[in-house]
Order: sequence, then C-alpha cells, then structure tokens
Amino acid sequence: MTSSPNSDSAKVLAAQKGLDFVADGMVVGLGSGSTATHFIRLLGERVRRGLKIRGIASSAASEELAKSLAIPIINFYDTSVLDVTIDGADEIGPGLSLIKGGGGALLREKIVASASKRFIVVADSSKVVNHLGKFPLPIEVIPMASPLVAQKLQQLGIPSRVRKTKSGSDYVTDEGNLILDCDCGKITDPASLAASIRQIVGVVEHGLFLNMAELALVADGSQVLTLRR
Repeated sequence: MTSSPNSDSAKVLAAQKGLDFVADGMVVGLGSGSTATHFIRLLGERVRRGLKIRGIASSAASEELAKSLAIPIINFYDTSVLDVTIDGADEIGPGLSLIKGGGGALLREKIVASASKRFIVVADSSKVVNHLGKFPLPIEVIPMASPLVAQKLQQLGIPSRVRKTKSGSDYVTDEGNLILDCDCGKITDPASLAASIRQIVGVVEHGLFLNMAELALVADGSQVLTLRR
C-alpha cells in the first residue's frame, strides 16, 4: 500500500465509507479522534435528513459533538449491545491489530468496541504499518499506582512517561485516570505484551486492540481499501 498524506480529505473519505455500515434503527458506537469526528459529523447530516439511529459515545467530546448534531445519545443502561462501532486508530498492524488511545479515550473506546456486533476502523493509509510500536502505546492507570506501574514497565524493558497537557499538567482521562505513554519499540508479539501489561496491578486498560476489528476502511489516495482480519 502506498502511503498517502495524513490529510483531512483522506480521513473524510474513510469516514464517508463508514456510513455504508449504518442503517435505520441501529445503535451505533461513536469513536473518538479526528477521523471519528468526521464520521460523527457526517452521521449527523444523515440524522438531520431522517436517519433513525441512537448512539453511545466513547468520549465526552464525542458525546458533546453528537448531541450538538441532534444524534440521540443513550448508555448501557438502555442497551447492552451495539450494532456497529465506527472508530479510528493510531496504528493498524497485521491481522487488524491496533494501537488506540492517542486521544486519551482508550478505556471507553474499548468498552464500546467490545459491546459491538461489528467494530469497523476508519483511517488514512499512513496508519497502516508492518508491525505495531512506532506510535507510543498508551496505558490508562489509576493515579495512585502510576509510579508503581511505570517501575513494573521499566522492568519489562518498556520506558514510559506520564502524558501531559499543553499547559504541562497531567492529562486526566474522562474516567479520572492518568495515561502512561510507552516506548515499546517493535511489537513482535502483541498478545504476549498485552497479557504482561494486564498483570500489572494499577493498570486499568491498555491501547492494544487485538482480535476486535472486523474491517478497516483505509483511504489511500482517491480510493478506500477494505482490510480484513
């Protein structure tokens, strides 16, 4: 696959293709990040023209945007199953293994995706990689445990740092946790790494999304390619 610029036009193209998987009456998982934001805006246009759907958002920002576009928002008290979730990714590796969480919503993104009958990724071709790991792996941690988790990661040979805001303060997720961004290098065995991270007490969730995505709709130039697991 040739690499194309990580541009809004490519993201919009992929997001538009994602609309093909949404039908009247569905409950739709609304992702987070730049490409997912384009999808939510396009979905809002469809709703304005009469499409009847309900949404569950994976971040406070996505929920606020959806509500501003008159997309009905529900929660898991209303339903335990979503028909489809459309979301972006920071990296798309072999077998549709993903790194997500660059925007800080990885916990809620994984909850929404895991409750969906279909999880479909929309992205531009710059996100497709031969192996995961160039993008820092986000790990959501309980604030109290942050230094302990960082020490355990260092023992695994994984340096990490607490994510900061532009003002220099700690980035706090929608659920009140911190994010450790980890320099894993080339991830040759994502499943093994995920298992090792999950064993660390204080870890809430990690940004490896494995065996979850059914399809990736990848904008490459003027076309959208469909990648399957």
